[in-house]
Amino acid sequence: MIGLIFSDSFIDMGFKAFLISYIESRENLSIGGLIAYVAAMDGIQQFLAILIHHLATDRLGDFRVIILTLPCLIFGLLILWLSSLLRSQQTSNQMLYIALPVILVGLAGMQVSLGVFLRQHFEEVTIVVDETKSEREQEEEYQDIFICWTFASSLSWKQTIMVSFIEVAAAYALFICGKRFYLRIPPTGRAAVSRLKEARGLVKLIPLWLLFIPYCLVEVAGFSIFILQSERLDTRINPRISLHNSFNKVPVSSLYYLIRKLWSSEEAMQRGARYWRMGVGMAVGFGSSLSAWLVERRRSDLIKKNPNDKEDIPMTILWLAPQFGLLGIANGLVLKGLTDFFDDRVPQSKQYFEMLFNLSLMVIGAFLNGLAVLLAPDWFGDTIDKCQLDKYLLMLAILNVAVLLQTSRKYYKFMNSVLGINIKIIKIKKREIDFRDLIVKKLGIKVWCCGFEYERLCSSLK
Repeated sequence: MIGLIFSDSFIDMGFKAFLISYIESRENLSIGGLIAYVAAMDGIQQFLAILIHHLATDRLGDFRVIILTLPCLIFGLLILWLSSLLRSQQTSNQMLYIALPVILVGLAGMQVSLGVFLRQHFEEVTIVVDETKSEREQEEEYQDIFICWTFASSLSWKQTIMVSFIEVAAAYALFICGKRFYLRIPPTGRAAVSRLKEARGLVKLIPLWLLFIPYCLVEVAGFSIFILQSERLDTRINPRISLHNSFNKVPVSSLYYLIRKLWSSEEAMQRGARYWRMGVGMAVGFGSSLSAWLVERRRSDLIKKNPNDKEDIPMTILWLAPQFGLLGIANGLVLKGLTDFFDDRVPQSKQYFEMLFNLSLMVIGAFLNGLAVLLAPDWFGDTIDKCQLDKYLLMLAILNVAVLLQTSRKYYKFMNSVLGINIKIIKIKKREIDFRDLIVKKLGIKVWCCGFEYERLCSSLK
């Protein structure tokens, strides 16, 4: 199982995040076409993940889904590796079209089932390694192993694809060898029609969910526009030290993954109320898009002064670090908050739909990102030097801050008009804590304060 975590992390860090650069080197596409291409791929992957989630939960089970979808990823990587060895550009591109859909099926299966399958094992008391730690902490310790793969993608593309293929194939072989030791939770056997009937009551959540689409646009841009911004930037650490071009790109973009892990930890979640957590996350997402806009403005000005396409501009790649770091913080705050946001509003029997709601958001964000290329072709030129990406990034920043201000205003009015200002002072665990008793009495929501969780305190306040 650890091998699967290694392989999943390697694919995310060393392959998927830089797939846009590989497609750019293989396909004769404009920047707009390239962004639309990658956005469509991401949207298709999320859509496949929705379908596979239904199969894993109601038909096959997570174990069988991993067994069936991981060979698709291995086969796709094998085709991609073989295509990189060919001298014929036309044949190589044809094999690329075969490999990418198969890879997307494998990635969607890993995305849906690996985390769930891992959590199922930590729910079994006999498998818990350290009883002093929570299930979430132990799971994150295993998932943190991916950090050692951070710098692996400093290889050339041919080497990266080869290593990805070998690593995933070896992890799959090890996983098969230990299959008799794994838990196998049987599928529920529920029909799709019955699931649709259950989902009718969740329609009221859709307007709230749509407010997170601007953030999803920033998330999608992190795998496309943010990577493209590294073109023609100086990758040297200093004038005396010059490393491989991709070696310095990896640590900068990996800030997104590393900081995301830090800010999605259980300890971070307990430091404040979960709804404030999401609001801060959306604000940080705005900061990420604003930082990317400022970087693009400066990069565009320097490109005008240095029109030679073959020369680097006097701007270090470390300028990209803030936007990737802020995006990682936003991801850790918002996506974990979305899960809690959903769990607070639906009964346990309907928490099946939580992943579907979140995946649907990413599908919409990916396709809207591609649609922007069609609606504003002047912003996306033939080359990165001729693009006006700063306008698109500014639009993302404006959308995010507009949604943030609107939701904050409505939340403030709701708190004052409906909940009132009554204060209840209670003593729990030798601490005096002020609660707005009407918040708890009328909503019964979870309240995080002073590092403790106080859930549904209606009975204690009556």
